[in-house]
Amino acid sequence: MNILSIQSHVAYGHVGNLAAVFPLQRIGVEVWPVQTVQFSNHPGYGAWRGRVFSAATIRLVVQGIEERGVLGECDGVISGYLGSPDVGEAVVESVARVKGANPAARYC
Repeated sequence: MNILSIQSHVAYGHVGNLAAVFPLQRIGVEVWPVQTVQFSNHPGYGAWRGRVFSAATIRLVVQGIEERGVLGECDGVISGYLGSPDVGEAVVESVARVKGANPAARYC
């Protein structure tokens, strides 16, 4: 099983892709992580440092995966913290690309 995971990344703590990728890999799932942000920690701690990646960056990473010819092998997309509304649009477009290549793919 192959999952495209479009979520946040934090250096301190376990949320987003840092919480999703390893457990999924441990049960045999191939995970293709795409980071929506890189923060020092979860914003729930109050102060944090880092940045939200642009929607263009998300699109470029997904395009690069698509150019490998593997989107038809993607069984699903999961998304989490987006960081900005335009990143949400990039996620919707990414799901459409995956579903175009594999109509049976699911989105969560």
